[in-house]
Amino acid sequence: MKSTKMMFTSASTLRVLLWFILPITLILILVVIGSLALHQQVMRQYLSEEVWKAATNPTLELTLVAPLVLLIPLAVTAAALWFGSKQVIRPLQELEKQATLLAQGNFTALQQPVGGIVEIQRLQRELMEMAQKVQSSQEGLRDYINAITTAQEEERRRLARELHDETIQDLIALKHRMQLARKSVRESGSKTYLQELEDLTEETIENLRRLTKALRPIYLEDLGLVTALEMLAREIEHASGIQIHFQRIGSEKRLDSRIELALYRIAQEALNNVMRHSRAKEARLTIRFENPITLEVWDNGIGFSLPPTPTDFAIRGHFGLLGMRERAELIGAHLEVLTQPGDTRVRITLPTAEMGGARILRG
Repeated sequence: MKSTKMMFTSASTLRVLLWFILPITLILILVVIGSLALHQQVMRQYLSEEVWKAATNPTLELTLVAPLVLLIPLAVTAAALWFGSKQVIRPLQELEKQATLLAQGNFTALQQPVGGIVEIQRLQRELMEMAQKVQSSQEGLRDYINAITTAQEEERRRLARELHDETIQDLIALKHRMQLARKSVRESGSKTYLQELEDLTEETIENLRRLTKALRPIYLEDLGLVTALEMLAREIEHASGIQIHFQRIGSEKRLDSRIELALYRIAQEALNNVMRHSRAKEARLTIRFENPITLEVWDNGIGFSLPPTPTDFAIRGHFGLLGMRERAELIGAHLEVLTQPGDTRVRITLPTAEMGGARILRG
């Protein structure tokens, strides 16, 4: 890439030489030729032929002819610069545009040939090979992340099922036995102790139920995304004390199950971040069923220092943001984070079109 930048810089220098220095030089030579020719005509008007020939000498005549002779190498130089403009500058300019698009993630930008000299064509082929390798690596990484995410959701469902069917049921049975034991005991001290154990068991059951809901959003599967998001907002509000407003704009549409799950998990992570880190008094969860579909979490907390690039999320410990970004990419959505004191927004934009062979809208 360093050599590519040097080639682009050299092309810019050559362009300056062609469009500025060459015309100025040509104008100066023409001015000198014109001045000498005018001077010669003026002098010959006042001098006779004999006096003129006596006054001039071969050296002076050579001086008058020299500018005309200089036009030949100047013309050759102009032709060389024109060739350089056509075969070097313009192809490099086009290649620079393609490289800029490539840096923005457009892997098809290099498919159009730029022409030019052999070295530039070779450079374009090398950039194409590099782009194909990067694209292949990104696709492999995306497939890997998708597989991990799918396995993670399957494991969450399994844990939620085991907690609900086994652990919570065992605790409920234990609570009932405590109730029977408390009724059969006459000593007041033992009754108080059993009541405390019963209350602790009930609290543990409620905590496990909340954990089960977080692991497996039942509302999402049964009632849809809007109801699940509204219940999520109420649960976070109850747990944190932060006033959370939920808003739906547009008519609700059922989306593909993997997309609904991804949007729910992103909202869940964003609201958990609000609860843990923002020190906010108020937050808002909004979903817009328009084109594109938009999900936004806003809070009026203290904000945070946003990493300059997505690759710095993990370096700075923002694993939640990294997870949201990965989930957004898996469903073809765009994640945008805007933050300042009193105004932090996490926004997901999802086009309502076909992606990856699966329709976003159900039915």
